[in-house]
Amino acid sequence: MKSRLLLTGLAAVVVSACGGGGGDSTPAPTVTTKVSGTAATGAAMGNVTVQAKCASGSGSATTAADGTFTINIPDAKRPCVLSATAADGTVLHSIVEAGSDASVTANITPLTELITAALAQGSTKTFFDQFDAGAQARLTPANLTTAQSNVRLALAGTVELLGFDPLKDQLVAATNGSAGNAMDRLLDKLADRLAASKTSLAELAAAIGNNAGAAAIQTVLQTASQTCGGMRNGSYLLIGQNGLQQSFFDASASVLSMKNAEGAVVGQVGFTAVPEQNCRFTVSANGTLSDVAVSSSGIALVHSPSAQSLPSMIVPMQSLELSDLAGKWNALGFERDDATAPYKPTRVTFTLGTDGKLTAGADCTGVNTCTNWPVSDLPVVTANSAGGFLMTDTGGSSYVAAFKGTDGQVSAVIAYADGIVIATKEVARPLPVVGTRNSFWDYTFFGNLSFQGTIATTEIKTVDAQAGTYTRDRTEAGSQTVRKDSWKQNSPANGLRYRAASQDSTARESIAMLLGNTGVGVVISLDATSLFYDISVNRP
Repeated sequence: MKSRLLLTGLAAVVVSACGGGGGDSTPAPTVTTKVSGTAATGAAMGNVTVQAKCASGSGSATTAADGTFTINIPDAKRPCVLSATAADGTVLHSIVEAGSDASVTANITPLTELITAALAQGSTKTFFDQFDAGAQARLTPANLTTAQSNVRLALAGTVELLGFDPLKDQLVAATNGSAGNAMDRLLDKLADRLAASKTSLAELAAAIGNNAGAAAIQTVLQTASQTCGGMRNGSYLLIGQNGLQQSFFDASASVLSMKNAEGAVVGQVGFTAVPEQNCRFTVSANGTLSDVAVSSSGIALVHSPSAQSLPSMIVPMQSLELSDLAGKWNALGFERDDATAPYKPTRVTFTLGTDGKLTAGADCTGVNTCTNWPVSDLPVVTANSAGGFLMTDTGGSSYVAAFKGTDGQVSAVIAYADGIVIATKEVARPLPVVGTRNSFWDYTFFGNLSFQGTIATTEIKTVDAQAGTYTRDRTEAGSQTVRKDSWKQNSPANGLRYRAASQDSTARESIAMLLGNTGVGVVISLDATSLFYDISVNRP
C-alpha cells in the first residue's frame, strides 16, 4: 500500500508540472534593454541621476565620477527619452530611437539637448514629461536625421559637428584636471560661445525647437557687449527717415562703424553706457546726442530728444529670403500725407507671396473698418543690394529691414520720407500669466513730433481665458500712481490686442502689437483727442 500511494503522488506531481489540463504556466523570459552613455557639460556630470522613459518601460541610474551610466530597463519598448540635471540646475535630455537592439548608446549633453529640441519642435521638458504617442511618433530615423542636420547647420561656424554624432559617439568627459576627448572639446566650445554671447542653453534650445533657422540663431550667438547682452558683434541696418545704412558693431569697443553700400567704413560712433541702465546708451554724432535703447534681440530704438524727428531703428542684419517674409502681416505706423501735415498713427494689414508680390492689403480705421487697396496699388518687395529689402509701389520705394527672432517669428521696420511702419507676421498670441512683471523704456511720439519718455513697469493681475482678456497694473518710474489697464488679446486681429478707454481717461483707446519675443512693442492711439505712436523696449 505504501508503495502504491507513493507512485500515485509522484504521478500527480508530474501532471501538475506539465500543466495539467493543457495549459502552459512557464513564465516568458524577461528581455532587458541596456542604455549606456556619458553625461557631461564639458566636465563630467558625476553622481547625478539619469532617468529614462520608453514607449513601454522605464528606469534610472546614477552616473559614475566620469559621467558614465548604464540603465537596465526590463521589457523595454523603444523609443526612449532621457533626462539628467547638471550641477547648475540645467536639465538636459537625450533620445533613443525605435529598435530592438539589446544595447544602445545615448549620451546626455548640451548638444543632445539641442538635438532633442529640434526633434521635439518645442519644449524638451514637455517632450520628456509627457512622452505620449505623439512624442514617440516623432522619434523616427528620418526625423532624427533632420534634427541632427538642423542643429549642425545652426551651429555652423560656432561648433562644427560635421563627422560627429553627439548622441552615440564615444564621449570621454573631463574629470579632475584630466582633459576629455574631441567630443568633449566640442562641448567646451559651445559653453564658451554661450558665455560670450550671453545666451543661455535654454534660449538656444528654444530657438532650435521653434525652428527659428540658422540666421536667427547665428544672430544670438555673436559676442555680446559687457553691459548689454542684446548688443552683439555683427552687421546691422540703421533704418529711418534718412534711409537705410549698413553698420557693424564691435561689442568689445562699443563702437558702431557706419558703412556705405560697398561696405567701406564712412564713420564711427561710440556707445556710452547709461549708468545703472544696462542696454541703454547715448551716442553723439554730428553734434547731436541720441538716446539708444537696445532690446534682448538686438533691435534698438534711436532717438534724439533735442531734434523733433521720427525715431530710427537699428536691426540686426540677417540673410533672409523673400520666402521668409511670405504670409499675412499686421503693421502699425506713424505717417503723414505730406511735409505740411502732422503725423498720425495708422494700421494696415497685407499679405505677401513667396515671390515678393503683395496679394492683398488694406488700411484700417478704428477697430473693425478696413478698406482694401486697389490691385494696381499693391507693392512688390525685392532684395536691396545694400541689405534688407525694398517695398515699391506707384508712389515710390520704401526701405525694409526684416528680422527673424528666436521664436521663428518675422518682423520688419519699413521707413520712408514721410513715416515709419513697424510690422510683424500675424500669429495668435497666448494670454499672459498672472503675476508676470515687465519693465521697459517707453517712447511716445505725438503728431507734431513732440516726445515723452519714461520707464514703466507692468504686472499682470487677472486673466480671463474664456473672454480672451487680461488686466494689468502699470506704474512709471518716480510715480506711485497705478494705472489699471484692461486688454483683449488677439483683437481686432490675431497678434494684436485692444484696449478700450478707461473711465478716468488715464488709458486711451489703443491697439498694441508685440514683435514676437524680440522685446519690442508698438502701441497706437485711437483717441482723436490724443493721437500718439508709442514704441517700447524691454529692459534686461
